[in-house]
Amino acid sequence: MNKDFTVKFWGVRGSYPTPGANTVNYGGNTACVEVNAGGRTIILDAGTGIIPLGRELVKRQNLELLLLFSHLHHDHTQGFPFFVPAYLPKAKLHIYGPGGTAETVKHVLEHNQSSDTFPISLRDMASNKDIQSLRESQVIVWEEDGVRVVESISNPSPEAVVIRIHKSHAHPGGVYHYRITYQGKSVVYATDTEGYVGMDRKLINFSRNADVLIHDAQYSDEHYYGSLAGFPSTQGYGHSTATMAGQVAASAETGQLILFHHDPSYADDWVAAQESAAKNIFPDSQAAFEGMEISLNPSPVSGRGAGVKEGVKYVTHG
Repeated sequence: MNKDFTVKFWGVRGSYPTPGANTVNYGGNTACVEVNAGGRTIILDAGTGIIPLGRELVKRQNLELLLLFSHLHHDHTQGFPFFVPAYLPKAKLHIYGPGGTAETVKHVLEHNQSSDTFPISLRDMASNKDIQSLRESQVIVWEEDGVRVVESISNPSPEAVVIRIHKSHAHPGGVYHYRITYQGKSVVYATDTEGYVGMDRKLINFSRNADVLIHDAQYSDEHYYGSLAGFPSTQGYGHSTATMAGQVAASAETGQLILFHHDPSYADDWVAAQESAAKNIFPDSQAAFEGMEISLNPSPVSGRGAGVKEGVKYVTHG
């Protein structure tokens, strides 16, 4: 059986896509991360990065997919109407996310593709879709017999992918963070979150000893506090600075920190400066870029940008 555990970034920006000469190094697509765990594909958010991912998945004939929304703001759903697997009758999509009712995720996707806003409705997308809104207390388990949502799990099979949820209120409307565990290794996805005074202790506990922490780092400290010329203060907008992300990673003792959800107004050199700021607090920090891959396989560390934690390495392109 395929025991690979990898993470690949298809979209790393926040708010809106930013193609152009100033974003070539890190990319301009909005949030989308692919996690492959034992041959099972989990997609985190459906920003515009899901569009090229969808084309790649069709080439691979990998068509049972789990799509997890952190929340339902536009920059995390805007790529879904262009996600090719959703149009294929043989594709099976498990689409989960937060919501006040069991139908919230479905209603938002239907609204995004209503006749007033898009020419093709959600119903007209021919794939087999299992759409659910989840509670924070629930656990997603993907075993050999398929994907299921349970209230608790005590003894998962050795081959199970187990996904736990942390609901944060540090973003307008709330946001779900996910911890994906496979073969004893874990990735935490914590986008669209803002650091509290004294840090977010619940997120730190949720991320404790994760091999990889993907954390929102949209703003520089100067931007966040309103001391950057030409930019308003963004305190209270629901996004973190690289400093905040580094503090969480250091306190949670994670293996690696990946800075994510870069501000769309930041050119490549600004994002690089964010990486430097995080490294001052947590040395094993890197700013996410489109095409970057991380392997959590139990193999020797090697290659450019290798992390310090045994069995975890970067596989980078470009």
